[in-house]
Amino acid sequence: MTHIFDMQLHKVQIPADMPEWKERFPIGVGNDKHISSIVGGWREGMRKTLPEEMPKELVARKPRKSWPDAFTAVNGLHVVTERAKDVIERFDPDLHQFFPLRLRTKRGVEIEGPWFAMNVTVRQSSVVVEKSRVFVNERAPDRLCSF
Repeated sequence: MTHIFDMQLHKVQIPADMPEWKERFPIGVGNDKHISSIVGGWREGMRKTLPEEMPKELVARKPRKSWPDAFTAVNGLHVVTERAKDVIERFDPDLHQFFPLRLRTKRGVEIEGPWFAMNVTVRQSSVVVEKSRVFVNERAPDRLCSF
């Protein structure tokens, strides 16, 4: 049986701040390359992320009536509920990283979870070029294009 799971979490973006993370990694104090590496790691999933590199808390900039099971926050950080984490783990057991995360509003109201920051560490191209409307970019053969 074929399963299709849309991991384009950027479709739902929720602006949030990471105050405790910014305290640990202040910008402009020699951390810039390290910060780029960390953010690049969780945004692109190009490397495993260390637990101490992840934010522990997100502060949503605006309150919401309901919260999606998966969304993208600041710097491309993927955030999922335990329910979404369980589904992902069922399809891809032990391939991705999940880090516990507190989510609250600016007024300090805890948003019921549990929530996890997710680092997608494995990606698989599932496009059959011959049966799709995409084509291989001649200048960059590792990229697929559409019009």
